[in-house]
Amino acid sequence: MRANAAARSVQQVFWRRAEELLLHHTNPWELDAALTDKGFAMGPCEAQDLLGLDKVLAAAGAPALPILPRMVAEGRIGKAGSVGFYRYPGGGGAVIDPLIEDLILEEARFAKVDREPLSDEELVQRMITALRTHLREIGLNDRQGLALLQRAVHFPAQLKEALTG
Repeated sequence: MRANAAARSVQQVFWRRAEELLLHHTNPWELDAALTDKGFAMGPCEAQDLLGLDKVLAAAGAPALPILPRMVAEGRIGKAGSVGFYRYPGGGGAVIDPLIEDLILEEARFAKVDREPLSDEELVQRMITALRTHLREIGLNDRQGLALLQRAVHFPAQLKEALTG
């Protein structure tokens, strides 16, 4: 797999796992905080807002879970549109938007998902497990995988031991 394609595939796993965690367990600011507290430069929700949710959805490839398509359909395209997972009043920094939590809870209810809160540690572990599994699927060793994760999703070097677990 070429380097750019591998990086895109890792990003897709990161975004997909984030949406699964949102649908089943948490909200954007708790997920982002759990990951940034462990050393990620930013969480997946804020990162997607910066890229543009319409672009993330268009690149998704696999059938999307219900949250992102609904957000885009409602005009929540991220920072460029002043609202995504967060609000960006006046083009400034991310501000928690309680309406997105309502949207997520409603989509979980429509999908008949029984939500179960997870600790920050468990949220991080589930994200790392998804990334580690993907690295194995595309045939990368630990060193290659860490380099790819650092480039694609700003994976913190201090968590490299978690990749071998």
